[in-house]
Amino acid sequence: MIPTLDGKTYRFVVSGLYDGMFVMKDDQTATLWHHVTGQGIYGEQAGIQLPLSNLLQMNAEQAVKMDANTRIAISERPFSLDGRKSRYSGSEAKLRPMFIETLGEDDERRARMDMGLGVWSEGAQRYYPLETLRERGNYVLDEFDGQKTLIYLDPVTSTPRAVFVEATDVSFQDNAIVLDGGRKIIAGQLYGADGESAPLTRPQQMFTRWYGFSLTFTHPDIFE
Repeated sequence: MIPTLDGKTYRFVVSGLYDGMFVMKDDQTATLWHHVTGQGIYGEQAGIQLPLSNLLQMNAEQAVKMDANTRIAISERPFSLDGRKSRYSGSEAKLRPMFIETLGEDDERRARMDMGLGVWSEGAQRYYPLETLRERGNYVLDEFDGQKTLIYLDPVTSTPRAVFVEATDVSFQDNAIVLDGGRKIIAGQLYGADGESAPLTRPQQMFTRWYGFSLTFTHPDIFE
């Protein structure tokens, strides 16, 4: 969510958990906000919708190619999982009890900790399991909300992304996704056969656990 409403920028802090997801609170009005949908869920601004923007996983090089004016913050504090890897990744991933206590009823069509890309619009929600993308050669061509959509695993970050693009043929060449007509997606950007950048639009999306997406959007579609 973008922390600006009616020209005023609000300051948000993590205030608690709901359905295993963090709940945000703004300092100015103490309203509670859903950090994925950007909706006010309790308090003075309940029912208000903050503007949204996609939060994509990428490295610094990709960020700069997407926007040359990107400012990059580099922390001096080292990051380490400190032996916690099994809790966060793979089939051994586990959810802390403090998160489980806040969960609603599980949608048992997928395992609670399954990973995938959740894509949504005002009238549609669909989940693309990471396992399915890998089984299909790291991409699928689909139609979402009436638009041709490519969902692929980024060859650099190995994380899934969705883009609206007309395509019939898809292949991988080094760190590029090659489309028919000589077009390429490199570092998240679309380039024509002439090498010039071209407009690229994306649906709202998040790389997430199944429980987070299915509890945020009731009974979403699952790409099979």
